[in-house]
Amino acid sequence: MRVAICELHQVIRGTRSKIGTRVDVVLAGDFNRHDQLWGGEDVSRERQGEADPIIDLMSEHALRSLLPRGMKTWQRGNHESTIDLALASEELATSVVKCTIHSTEHRSDHRAFETTFDVGTPERVAEARLLFKNAPWSDIKTRITAALRFVPFGGSVQQQADGLMTAVLEAVHALTPKAKPSPYAKRWWTTDLTHLRRVYTYWRNQARTQRRMGHMFPDLEQQANEAAKEYHDAVRRQKKAHWEEFLADDTNIWQAAKYLDPRGSSAFDKTPPLTRRDGSTTKDKMEQAEELLSVFFPPLPARIEDEGPRPQRTAVAMPPLTMEEVERRIFAAKSWKAPGDDGLAGMAGGEGQGVVPLPDIVG
Repeated sequence: MRVAICELHQVIRGTRSKIGTRVDVVLAGDFNRHDQLWGGEDVSRERQGEADPIIDLMSEHALRSLLPRGMKTWQRGNHESTIDLALASEELATSVVKCTIHSTEHRSDHRAFETTFDVGTPERVAEARLLFKNAPWSDIKTRITAALRFVPFGGSVQQQADGLMTAVLEAVHALTPKAKPSPYAKRWWTTDLTHLRRVYTYWRNQARTQRRMGHMFPDLEQQANEAAKEYHDAVRRQKKAHWEEFLADDTNIWQAAKYLDPRGSSAFDKTPPLTRRDGSTTKDKMEQAEELLSVFFPPLPARIEDEGPRPQRTAVAMPPLTMEEVERRIFAAKSWKAPGDDGLAGMAGGEGQGVVPLPDIVG
């Protein structure tokens, strides 16, 4: 306990000294120490003093206990006590709306508790993400074809393109299901994993409930183990497949390097000191930026002389593009990518991947 308290002291001091401004602190967990400060009058006098390191921590860093005094957070049989604590700095404690035992029972000796603060946080606007892989492409194709019948022929190429894009966007956004925004969403997650997780959770809870009741059923335990293995194996396979697909895209090479080196200490992530014309070297990033700007973008001379006529090369002949060349390049694009502001993925590769053939649309 004393080692953990010392580490908490160091973390709080180091963070506050490094940031230099107000830093709110919240500590919550099983401290496993009794004291009348949070346990109430039920705590015996013999146990007073065992929580002195925690009280010293609260005094030094101006922390306050948020749970109501005497609220029981641990129970086993007929015995109950308060050993789980929620501590917060004085400034943050004044904005507490509630701190109480959670209403849901999680079948544990320790009761979970929830804390609500009345603090202003920036609103996070989550844009709806279209689930293209679950889109009804046949219905989308039918809707686009019907909409294009009302698009007038004639006009410039841009007007025709705008009419086509309007019909496509309206159909895609109207019929494609949207993902539910979640801060815990994983890019590699699939609906199959959701189903496997539910099966695994069900059998795990069944086996755990029987064990807590003092019963052991080998068939139930085997079923729970098999469900757990199937779920975790599927997660590993899906994560590996997603990572390989991510690396296959050449544009993700630098992002992959950051994932492999989260501290940003890679050699290629740093610019070495630059040598100036006078022989001196740059010392920080600001001097490096100034030196690069001066070399690559030197100031223009005060007076620019007329260069006069210059020999020019013959222009390279550009043959007209054919529809076959355009389609070839479209179908060679990466699937399930969104290259533009419209958010439409480049699902090239055939009708099986959601492509609506161009002749069927315009014809």
